[in-house]
Amino acid sequence: MLQEKADELVQLKAENAELRAENASLRAEQAEFKAQVALLSARCDQYAAAYEQLKHQVRDLLRHRFGKKAERFVEDPNPTELEAPESKADEGEDEESPEKSNKKPRKPLKPLATRTVIIPVAEADRVCACGCQKTVVSYESKQIINYEPAVFEIIEQKREVMACPEGCDGAMVTAPAPLQVLPKSKASESLLAFLVVSKLEDRQPLYHLEKQLQARYDIDCSRQTMARWVIELVEPLRLFYNIMKDGAIDYDISSCDATTLQVLKEPGRKAETKSYVYCMLGGRPGQEVILYDYNDRLHKPFVQGWYAGYKGFLHCDGDNFFELLGDSEDVWLVNCNAHGRRKFEPIAKAAKGSGLAKEALRFYKALYKIERQAKEQGLNPEARYALRQRESVPILETFKQWLDKHISLVLPQSPLGKAIQYCLNRWEGLTRYCDDGRLEIDNNHNEREIKPFVMARKNFLFSSSVDGAYALCLHLSLIRTAKRHGLDPYHYYVKLLKNIPYCQSVEDYQRLLPWNLQADDLKAP
Repeated sequence: MLQEKADELVQLKAENAELRAENASLRAEQAEFKAQVALLSARCDQYAAAYEQLKHQVRDLLRHRFGKKAERFVEDPNPTELEAPESKADEGEDEESPEKSNKKPRKPLKPLATRTVIIPVAEADRVCACGCQKTVVSYESKQIINYEPAVFEIIEQKREVMACPEGCDGAMVTAPAPLQVLPKSKASESLLAFLVVSKLEDRQPLYHLEKQLQARYDIDCSRQTMARWVIELVEPLRLFYNIMKDGAIDYDISSCDATTLQVLKEPGRKAETKSYVYCMLGGRPGQEVILYDYNDRLHKPFVQGWYAGYKGFLHCDGDNFFELLGDSEDVWLVNCNAHGRRKFEPIAKAAKGSGLAKEALRFYKALYKIERQAKEQGLNPEARYALRQRESVPILETFKQWLDKHISLVLPQSPLGKAIQYCLNRWEGLTRYCDDGRLEIDNNHNEREIKPFVMARKNFLFSSSVDGAYALCLHLSLIRTAKRHGLDPYHYYVKLLKNIPYCQSVEDYQRLLPWNLQADDLKAP
């Protein structure tokens, strides 16, 4: 009996050991399955993120291929309190991009020179049936626009050489040669101005000008010669650029943006490598300047060096080019809200129905509506500051809470996650425009000055040399600054080039700056 119980106990222990081993095996298998499930779950998250990103890219590509390009946000049928219109005019107003919403009304054309032509009545009709001579009582007027083609001519300068008829020694004298900005050039100041303005303002490549001069006027002037003249003008015009740059550095509000430029012959670089042209706006009211500069590498030190000694606000985008400058205690970066808005705009266009991106655009719509209101009312900086503190700051605080709430609900590497993180990373700079009524909500005023260079670049495509790139920047700086102050760039250039040889002091150069001249001054010989 005892033996049977002992055998049964041994058998139970053996079965228990087997069960324990089987349990351990099952636990190991369970752990392996859990690891596989975790791996599959992680992969599913990756696949889901990749799928969402690819879906967004496809929708974005379809929109750019077949849809409208305008950054336009159409209201939902049932707007919330944040974006609810305040008037019937607002109800029918579509939100366009910030660039278009601030568009000024078109100005009337400047009056042209008028030449009056009297068309007489025929002789047979000038005598009345009663025999009296008819008199003019009024005129039937009609205005037509006339065009006179450009005049190219050769100016032959003959300097008098005089001598005593008695043959006295030392009596011979020659008239001095007129001073020229490029003494060894055969081009007059007006021709040089024509070449510079045609290339940069009228966006005519030099090879087009070469063909035009040859075909229409039988003038043999190669593009290489014209390019050399344009580059040689840099040295006599450099002081104007430096004076305008000093004015931009001395004022406490500036803006900066950049675009690419291809330079074929850069030392140590391939021809395909892209360089950058920077556009800087600054200067006190009434003396605003628009300056361009070229840089091929080390962009952070370049921006920091260009703004050496500057103290104040700097409008810029979120590019890391401005990091070193932003670390300075004397410079406060004012980041561009248009860039923040553009992160959400394509997501909202690609998505169907309501979504987080459209909610973000409603915040921007409300903010830009306040800016539009300030502009329409012509508010001064103090009044605009008060308006922003009263209306914009509460919206920005609500927007910040919205961003903090939703950053954890979206995939970090998704387009929406990147858009929200972009705003959070630059929140201080994005809201700094509320600290001063002179500041703008975005950097679009600088982008509008980058656009002329981009349009010209589409035609000339690249610069052959580094000297040519610097020449483009200097000439475009003078042209755009002259236009900013209401001057015709061609006549302004003629004025500059004719007077530079006679400048003896800095004051002489300052008198030729755009804000010190009137349109009538450019007509003087």
